[in-house]
Amino acid sequence: MILSVTLNPCIDKTIYLDRLDVGAYNRVKNTRSDLSGKGLNVSTVLHHLGEDTLCMGLNFRNNGNLLERTLNTRGLKHHFVYADGSIRTNIKLFDQSAHVMTEINEAGPHVSSAAIDKLIDEIDARLEHTHILVLSGSVPPGVPADIYQRLIRMAHKKDVKTVLDTAGEPFLLGLQEKPFLIKPNSLEFEQAFKEELKAGKGPLEIARQVVDSGIPYLCISMGSDGALLLDSEHAYRAKALPVEAKGLTGAGDSMVAGMCRALRKHLGSEDMLRYAMAAAAGSVRQEGTLLAGAEDVEELLPQVEVEVIA
Repeated sequence: MILSVTLNPCIDKTIYLDRLDVGAYNRVKNTRSDLSGKGLNVSTVLHHLGEDTLCMGLNFRNNGNLLERTLNTRGLKHHFVYADGSIRTNIKLFDQSAHVMTEINEAGPHVSSAAIDKLIDEIDARLEHTHILVLSGSVPPGVPADIYQRLIRMAHKKDVKTVLDTAGEPFLLGLQEKPFLIKPNSLEFEQAFKEELKAGKGPLEIARQVVDSGIPYLCISMGSDGALLLDSEHAYRAKALPVEAKGLTGAGDSMVAGMCRALRKHLGSEDMLRYAMAAAAGSVRQEGTLLAGAEDVEELLPQVEVEVIA
């Protein structure tokens, strides 16, 4: 089983514009609202691909029934710990002329220490039946920055592979426990290792240092520039597939799902990157936060070109 953790679910309101003019009047073409969250997106794609997956994390009492109804509709297994407050709303402004998404994200409600402790216990109880633990997304107020670090440490004690996809202090602290796979985007990577970058070292050299420190896989998603994947021996690069972009939210989460699918199939690094790119492209061509299905991945997988660059 692949267990995904979402600490800060959200309602994504995607607003489509012909062109976004900052500081000017903008006419909306159409809008859509979707229940979302990085871990939820990962599990949704995995479910589409036929993997056994469970969604866990925090839900909020004021409107949490929306999350449960949505996951039930998707056919996803879930177990959430409730906290006070409401699921946050994020605004996604999609400039259709430039194919650029501008995101305005709320922080989320404050979470009590009691809810956090209960969630940690609930996750720990399910690790015996978990093959991969996916930790992704932001941390709401009240949740300690070392939450992912603690969960990775717990997973390691039970020989569970861990995937970390977050940013800032939770990312840096999580790295100390040497997760099995990390997937920052290019901006998150630069922010995390800014001191080394200022010293004049190239990103590939820094990425190699990260992997050599004891993290088996590092994938850097780069949007329209594709992605890099490093393992203990090589660095691989794949170009983004030329699909029409209708919604960019969830592309990185789909990459994580694709790599988890490849790991469950016991495939090598090149196929991990192929699955990542096919799943990402399959989601990008969906509107709003709709995500890739099995037919999308099967169609796009043969089109992904991977080259060894180091």
